[in-house]
Amino acid sequence: MLTDTLLTRADRTPDVVAYESVDPLGPVSTLTYAQVAGRASALADRLASAGEGPVLLAYPAGLDYVVAVFGAFLAGRPVIPAFPPGTSSRHDGDRLAGIVADARPPVVVAPQRYAEITTPAVLSVPGAEADGAARPQPRGAAGSDVAIIQYTSGSTGRPRGVLVRHDSLAANTAAIVERFELSPDSRALTWLPPFHDMGLVGGLLTPMAAGIPMRIMEPGDFLKAPLWWLTQISETGTTHTGGPNFGYDLCVRRARGDHALNGIDLSRWRVAFSGGETVRHRTMASFARRFAPAGFRAEAFLPCYGLAEATLIVSAGHWSEPAVETDSAVSCGTPVRDQRVVVVDPERRLPVDDGVEGEIWVAGPNVTSGYLSGDSGDLFGELDGIRFLRTGDLGYVRDGDLFVSGRIKDVIVFRGVNHHAVDVEAAALDAAGNVGRMAAAFLVDTGPEPLPVLLLETHGRRDETLASEVRAAVLSRTGLRLGVVAVVPPRSLPRTSSGKIRRSAARDAFLAGVFDDALPGGRAALGVPAAGGAQADAAVELATMICGVVAAVCEAGDCRPADNLVDLGVDSVRAAEAAAVLEHALGLTVPLETILAVSTPGDAAKALVADWLAEGREPGFIRDRVITAGDGVGAV
Repeated sequence: MLTDTLLTRADRTPDVVAYESVDPLGPVSTLTYAQVAGRASALADRLASAGEGPVLLAYPAGLDYVVAVFGAFLAGRPVIPAFPPGTSSRHDGDRLAGIVADARPPVVVAPQRYAEITTPAVLSVPGAEADGAARPQPRGAAGSDVAIIQYTSGSTGRPRGVLVRHDSLAANTAAIVERFELSPDSRALTWLPPFHDMGLVGGLLTPMAAGIPMRIMEPGDFLKAPLWWLTQISETGTTHTGGPNFGYDLCVRRARGDHALNGIDLSRWRVAFSGGETVRHRTMASFARRFAPAGFRAEAFLPCYGLAEATLIVSAGHWSEPAVETDSAVSCGTPVRDQRVVVVDPERRLPVDDGVEGEIWVAGPNVTSGYLSGDSGDLFGELDGIRFLRTGDLGYVRDGDLFVSGRIKDVIVFRGVNHHAVDVEAAALDAAGNVGRMAAAFLVDTGPEPLPVLLLETHGRRDETLASEVRAAVLSRTGLRLGVVAVVPPRSLPRTSSGKIRRSAARDAFLAGVFDDALPGGRAALGVPAAGGAQADAAVELATMICGVVAAVCEAGDCRPADNLVDLGVDSVRAAEAAAVLEHALGLTVPLETILAVSTPGDAAKALVADWLAEGREPGFIRDRVITAGDGVGAV
């Protein structure tokens, strides 16, 4: 088990660096194997008097997160990977509340007590005082014990925690080590959120299994400055790193101009894994072309398929660029060690022939036992007396390679997060009130970037104001930014004989242009904030500057200070881009959290000016800096 691996490495190579944490504005922090073991053991000792049951983890990404995970493992307690309240959207806050209600942890390991987390006990991660101290004898756990309660990243109203055993975790990390060809000379880097399965199992735990150093970046730092990820790869000689498809798209979008590659050397990058959402040929080809001058090799791409219910990885294989540009499914390689994959007709529950699409079923030591709630439903099936995990994903096998083509139950996977279509539709219909009749949510994947679409049937009201209200409601409740909201007449959406929505048919009709007349038009002109004095002048000038940056980042034709940022297409990724551009131009701090917390460019300007005034900046200085920077801001 990984706890045995940690303690062995701490005894044999105590002074070898295991983990690093990097901050754009500060020095690199490190933990050796001995420090991880010492601090985790001290935490395990404290957990012994903090009730029984799972341990909720609410630290930000970094070294303390690693210690907390291993501390729970050594205490023989399941860990629930989560995040501090108030660090993201309201939807994430609701999700955290749902996790606490479902798992009822007796203790949270966090840097402070949070009002949003109601647990009897709060513990913090030990610091340097635990280094070099005698390690208490750990309680430990058996291989069949639950190591992690991994809450999936979906938007269901009631979160479901996957029960990941220690033996499944050991099997999956060993499979990753083998498939990724990790060796003593490998070096890894992660920016992935550690409360997701890819960030935790792949980012924090696999390096321990492999015995290689891992450098940790904050996810927000990547979103704000994706090219800094590439700079870190270059400076450290990273051989293994990656993320969801959108991360590579973001790098390409930000690498404008030859200067963007100055000083970047990607020649030692051997494995650029891509997973967590649909992997696209177009994205990998664009990234490979753009960063080839920096030494990146297209064959480094390693598309992966996996899911939390199978601990993490199911299959992976290096990419071969097709001869012509295509939107066809990408090969996710062959199954990893000891993993069996069968494509099954979901209705007849019988295997299909090579090349025929069906539901992907998985068996092996990586497969988990189900959900904490016990509500596993049709999660498992049986073939020839063997228990298989029914993934709910559609795909096919060709010459041994697995190709993933979609979802059976219409789950929209957008930027690494699962959004259930039924939840998106429910939020839209609630926002529409008594004029709403039926809705269909789906993902269109034919353009340069996947586009979430909602078709909304209404009676008596079809206007852009309603579409705007629906966008905001869906974003608030599910975290999904809708690219298109089309309000259509009653009875225009395809239904089954029993009256249920036919989402695939609705998507086909949308692509065929059936609903083109209902696509939203331009927005009505809106006002601007009033001006008065240097502070107000600065806010007005800054709002205009923000509008220009947002319009460029979102490729919007127009932007006014009172426009709704959600309607303009601002999500966390684009907010991070805008914050980075503004910060670079102004030479002043532009927190991502500020952009995410406001509704309009005008509100963002007021909030930023207030922050800078609180830092002691003079109103006149802020106004002059904004005016000067605004004159020099070019293309994003």
